[in-house]
Amino acid sequence: MADPAAKIYMELICRNVVVTDSAAQIKSNPENLAKISFKLAEAFQRVAAGLKVDTGPKNQAFDVQDVDLASWSTPQK
Repeated sequence: MADPAAKIYMELICRNVVVTDSAAQIKSNPENLAKISFKLAEAFQRVAAGLKVDTGPKNQAFDVQDVDLASWSTPQK
């Protein structure tokens, strides 16, 4: 989960930095942004896992061993 959290953290940091001619200031506490990043990454992965289950194969009884692949025609060029 560290990789998605790191990506979220980088995005949040980029959105919370004010750059002037002589300095850069982070508007939010970086530690709080890190905590939020991990919570958001966890929620994202939980939802993504749920979506994968919903879109998984529906024909569980299909067996590729029973298919005669040689009978399939090749596309015309």
